[in-house]
Amino acid sequence: MNYQESKQILEEINKAKRILLNCHRGPDPDSIGSALAMYHILKKIRKDVVIVCPSEQLYDNVSFLKGYRKIKKNVNFLKFDYSDYDLFIALDSSDPQMITRSSEIPLPKIPLIVLDHHITNPGYGDINLIDPKASSVGEILYWIFRDWDIEIDKSVADCLMTAIIGDTGAFRFNNVTPKTFKVVGNLMKIGADKDRIIFQIYHSEGFDLLKFYAEVLSRMQIDNIGNFVWSSIPFEIYDQLTDESKSNEKAASVFAQKVKDTEFGLVMVETEKNKLGVSFRSRTGFDTSKIAVELGGGGHVYASGANVEGVPFDKAVEKVLGVVRKHVRKYQKTNSQGN
Repeated sequence: MNYQESKQILEEINKAKRILLNCHRGPDPDSIGSALAMYHILKKIRKDVVIVCPSEQLYDNVSFLKGYRKIKKNVNFLKFDYSDYDLFIALDSSDPQMITRSSEIPLPKIPLIVLDHHITNPGYGDINLIDPKASSVGEILYWIFRDWDIEIDKSVADCLMTAIIGDTGAFRFNNVTPKTFKVVGNLMKIGADKDRIIFQIYHSEGFDLLKFYAEVLSRMQIDNIGNFVWSSIPFEIYDQLTDESKSNEKAASVFAQKVKDTEFGLVMVETEKNKLGVSFRSRTGFDTSKIAVELGGGGHVYASGANVEGVPFDKAVEKVLGVVRKHVRKYQKTNSQGN
């Protein structure tokens, strides 16, 4: 048994008739791949399953995955009818706000299972399987399915591989372990198309997004005292160049970890008026998740994010940089004392 919770989770699933799955707001490959993998497995055991997402846009780079079109987009959790469901499985969602899109919208009052790998997850479910050592929820699901002794076919293998490749940066991040490669190897044996997935996620960007990257670079600044780089894009610029919903995350992944002699980087993009998306990427192991949590977000040491809403662009940027510099000072003080 890879996870002691696996048996209890399966027991709850077997008792349920209609099951709700989620993709978190602004879903990434791990969110979508994990939800679709679980969807296909639950359909195999003849469960009625629905996947919901609060965002209007998904992540079209992974639209080749089987079942992608079945994800219900732009779901209003305040108006959604939960009466037909008797189990909710929350995937890759570090807190309830990632599920419903707002801290003011409560989760449905039905049994809740949380499957996640974010170290910032407080365990808000009735059953919580949280493994911060796993590269992705996709990796966790592989071992859960093994615990259930359920066959993984090519469609499920592609979904799990997509989740893992998306959250490891195609195996570049330090969350990759020998166990991760064992899973990847087994998925490839089943038929998962690693090369196609990497091509779709990392080598299939729109021309407008590349022009947006140029703007991010032209606005990039370095804080030599804090040893980090940052860039900020107001809505007026974003709106002219791209409507890519994950532009800040993609730009951060491309540029924020590359500058010599820095600890980390961040990209801030105002994707709606008075709504600033912030993505952090660590270069050296500086824990960016602590900054993200203080800003109302979450994530991992090397990749995290948050949203600052209801504040004008300049004020929002100023707020983020203030929190960043506070954490940098604390980090530098701790390191100097340690030496």
